[in-house]
Amino acid sequence: MKIALYLFAPLLLAACVSRPVPPTASVAEDDMAVAPNCSEERFAIYFEEGMSALSDESDAVVDAVSDSYARCDLYKMEIRGHADASGDAVTNQVISAARAEAVLEALKTRGVDAERVHLVAYGEQDAVTASGAEEPLNRKTEVRLVPES
Repeated sequence: MKIALYLFAPLLLAACVSRPVPPTASVAEDDMAVAPNCSEERFAIYFEEGMSALSDESDAVVDAVSDSYARCDLYKMEIRGHADASGDAVTNQVISAARAEAVLEALKTRGVDAERVHLVAYGEQDAVTASGAEEPLNRKTEVRLVPES
């Protein structure tokens, strides 16, 4: 037993000595503030075929976009509307523009400055895969937040 005490005594002493001393002065809140991460962010909002109305799931994404936008006021925003290739090219162009506009309107109700937003409607561009299949995942609007430089 004495041998064990002699072996572990230095460890116990080191444990007692190496504990940090708690600060005596309080830390100011300004010292704890962390700068927001204002790097580029991308969001995707998906739509039903032929539709431009936002769903409940889409509203949650729009909320996330507006939260990110509000966190860092150095963003400019691009909203890119897309459509699948199931209809004619003119209809798909119109639906992609309507989707982008619907997202912009939802963001404006959440305080996003429309002056800093650039809308682009791609229609059915890139909606067909290399195998010729229509791409339903192209029924979307992409929102891209880009830090201003």
